Amino acid sequence: MMFSFSICIFLAIFSLHCQQQVYAAKILAFPMPSYSHVSESNTVAVELVKRGHQVKFYFPDDFDSSICAPDIPSIRYGQNTIYHATKVFNKVIELASEGRNSGFHFMQAARKAVCTQVVNDTTGLDKLRKENFDFAIVDYLFFIKCSLLIPYNLSIPFAALSSAIISLDAGQPISTSVSPFMFTPYTPNMAFHERLINTVTHIMTNIATYYLLEAYDYSKIAPGLSWRELQALSKKAEIYLENSDVVLSYPKPSMPNLIQVGGLTVKPPKPLPKNIQKFFDEAKHGVIIVSFGSTFKFNDNLKNIFMSVFQKLNRRIFWKADEEKEIGNVLMTKWLPQNDALAHPNTKLIIYHCGNNGMFESLYHGVPLVCVPQAADQFTNSRKLGYLKIGRFFDIADLTEELLQECILDVLGDPKYTANIKHLSEIYRSRPETATERAASAIEHVIKYGGKHLRLNQVDLSTFQLLAVDLWFTIFIMLIVFIKIILFILFFLQAILQSKTKLNLFFYSILIIFVFN
Repeated sequence: MMFSFSICIFLAIFSLHCQQQVYAAKILAFPMPSYSHVSESNTVAVELVKRGHQVKFYFPDDFDSSICAPDIPSIRYGQNTIYHATKVFNKVIELASEGRNSGFHFMQAARKAVCTQVVNDTTGLDKLRKENFDFAIVDYLFFIKCSLLIPYNLSIPFAALSSAIISLDAGQPISTSVSPFMFTPYTPNMAFHERLINTVTHIMTNIATYYLLEAYDYSKIAPGLSWRELQALSKKAEIYLENSDVVLSYPKPSMPNLIQVGGLTVKPPKPLPKNIQKFFDEAKHGVIIVSFGSTFKFNDNLKNIFMSVFQKLNRRIFWKADEEKEIGNVLMTKWLPQNDALAHPNTKLIIYHCGNNGMFESLYHGVPLVCVPQAADQFTNSRKLGYLKIGRFFDIADLTEELLQECILDVLGDPKYTANIKHLSEIYRSRPETATERAASAIEHVIKYGGKHLRLNQVDLSTFQLLAVDLWFTIFIMLIVFIKIILFILFFLQAILQSKTKLNLFFYSILIIFVFN
């Protein structure tokens, strides 16, 4: 009897194991080769591996992937071409540090840095073909669509992962009256002229990315694919995983195939190193964290302004910099465990460039911000601080000691900033699933069932159709015609009243019968 029971248990476990193997998928993860983007993809990859799936990354030859989970392998592409392309990108960052950033140049440089490699490395593509992937997670940016050529060439379905899914690019419904475009300074509370500019910006950005950004030869990876078809690949995703959340972002209309997974890099804190723990523990008046990411570089003038203000404060400053030293109340270090440091109860404020991941880490731990945006979505993120009343921001071109000190003292001195972000933090933490779990569950769902039931059948609608421009134009023409008819009738009646002969009345009657028949 005991033997039979053991056999049953064995068969049950074996059956579950086989079932898991049946539904396990082989997944390609293709993030943009930058720290923040890879960090997002890595958390999703780790969760999928936990659930029994196989995941492999696709990285350039020269990319340091040490930030990824060590048990997730990678396939390499590119032949060191990134070094030439990133010179342009680095120049953009340098201009940003001087307050002279150009969004268009930023997009151009980023596209060049990525697409130069992706579309020319057929060796890397051959490696991918041999793997027989079932699904891909592609890091999608609306101005870098060459990444979508990978799943297109492999003929596999894919999920588009991005910190900002452009609705028009994803075939999503859109209301430009309440959904500000990421490159505009607006919130959902827009006046008429702002709504007008916002709508035009949506249209013109779509046109600009289609016609104005430098084209590239992708014939090696997608022979026969037209430029128009390449631009439309973004609408072919099974699902869109947007690293956003209604708590920290503006609400917007969307279809079920857009899943908000804001805070992919957020996680419970780990213990701080002993020296850093001591620095925070002994801060009687609290600590201010300063971090501007891995790309932004301080010139001497900026560094002197920040240092001068910091030394006037009665707070300790923990500053991620390019050197290791301690000056008075300022501890400068090359390495910053940002998520763990934000969790310390003595952390009162973070001065930041408003990158997406750090914004969610601050939200999770309830720490208000002072932001100095540099590029990309940082400008949009920073404006949300004022809208949500969880911090302050200013343009780096306006930086002065007086402005920096005023913003810091305002956020530290006014309890509304801390109260608001702690309230939003409670809402964010109340979710039954973490952002990573939501992303993995959505991917598993479309791998098993496909994503057709989650999307509009009319995903191929043009920009003008999605914005209903064609409908409003038709209504406008009909209105003009209607007004002309009314005016004609009024002039006709006036002519009748002014006429003194029955003959004129007869001719006018004949004329109106002719017009309306």
